[in-house]
Amino acid sequence: MSNVHIPESPWFSYRDGALVCEDVALASIADEVDTPAFVYSGAAIDDAYRSIDEALSFAPHLIAYAVKANGNLSVLARLASQGCGADIVSIGEMQRALKAGFPPEHIVYSGVGKRREEIAAAAQAGVRALHVENIQELDVVESVAREVGRPIAIGLRVNPDVDPKTHPYIATGLRESKFGLAIPVAEAIVPRILESADLELESVACHIGSQLSSPQPLREAIEILGNFASRCIDRGANLRAIDVGGGWPMHYGQEVDAYPPAAAFGDAIREGLESSGILRPGIEVITEPGRALVGDAGVLLTRVLYTKTQGDRRFVIVDAAMTELIRPALYGAYHAIMPIAEPDPNADLVPVDVVGPVCESGDFVAKDRPLPALEPGDLLAIRGAGAYGREMQSMYNARPLPPEVLVDGPRSRLVRRRSGPEALWQGEILA
Repeated sequence: MSNVHIPESPWFSYRDGALVCEDVALASIADEVDTPAFVYSGAAIDDAYRSIDEALSFAPHLIAYAVKANGNLSVLARLASQGCGADIVSIGEMQRALKAGFPPEHIVYSGVGKRREEIAAAAQAGVRALHVENIQELDVVESVAREVGRPIAIGLRVNPDVDPKTHPYIATGLRESKFGLAIPVAEAIVPRILESADLELESVACHIGSQLSSPQPLREAIEILGNFASRCIDRGANLRAIDVGGGWPMHYGQEVDAYPPAAAFGDAIREGLESSGILRPGIEVITEPGRALVGDAGVLLTRVLYTKTQGDRRFVIVDAAMTELIRPALYGAYHAIMPIAEPDPNADLVPVDVVGPVCESGDFVAKDRPLPALEPGDLLAIRGAGAYGREMQSMYNARPLPPEVLVDGPRSRLVRRRSGPEALWQGEILA
């Protein structure tokens, strides 16, 4: 079978004719917990963290994992144990991060729409910084600081207006984006922040988008951000950090050209900081990777239910759906698919639509995907499902949430049970 569209991975490979995660046969996990199910490689998470940590070795730094990518408590705890921080966008994510063991001083709170009570809860918890993206939000933060009786540390998230050359749904640094403050607006409010007894400007931040195909836009944005940081310092700000956002890419398999390695993005960050004169010993670099840490660590196990030919379309109907992995339906995203039983390398490949059982025409995993002949009962692994799978899942069509399994070498552990029927009506009141 051609592997042109399947990214290589030391964590997911064929051994003795069967696909394994590290040293555990995926078929055995399917037998134990049934399908669909998410499976994560602990070693893959560790390796991804190390690669970004090494890429930033030129400066003191904090890798603040974007919890929105995958908030499983065991995944979070694994990262926290390595000194990782957390980037959150809701109080629910803060509560998850704290429960998993992240120190509050390693948590940064981003997001364009924080409710007043969320801001107050974050201040009470002692998170490192609230990233402010709106003048009205700044008013609320300042008011909350007076209520709690102590200054609140903030980061100003600016919009550098740099095109990240990525999918428009995940581009966040352009002028028309809802994210961040235009730099002239941010410049205008710096004096107010510095004069306030209720605010501490501890950092400046930007995030131009996810899945950056080139380090160059990141370098450009960081230079702009660094120049803004220097002007803040010249005005008297005691900046502790510069937050360069995320954008670290992962391979899904459809890329025409390979993404540059983590080291290239680290070099871009360093060069942007150097050229703006802000690479200084007293200023920490914060970055916010999400899928780059966990995306390739996960697969979604699914079983073929039926096959069918209708008109000129061939369908493979599986028990996973857009309820477990909505990215193909939402973004047209590509996810590599690997049969659990290793196919004959000379097997004919036939284009098929891999679809789920949900009552929507948009419920598909892949369209026109060349795959070897499949029969009911065959198991498949959908790659790249470690990020934005479980976090974007739903119970549409009253489908239960799938189990999650974490693998460490020869050992696998259930880290989330499949939800039972009572979860379908939890919190409802039959009136």
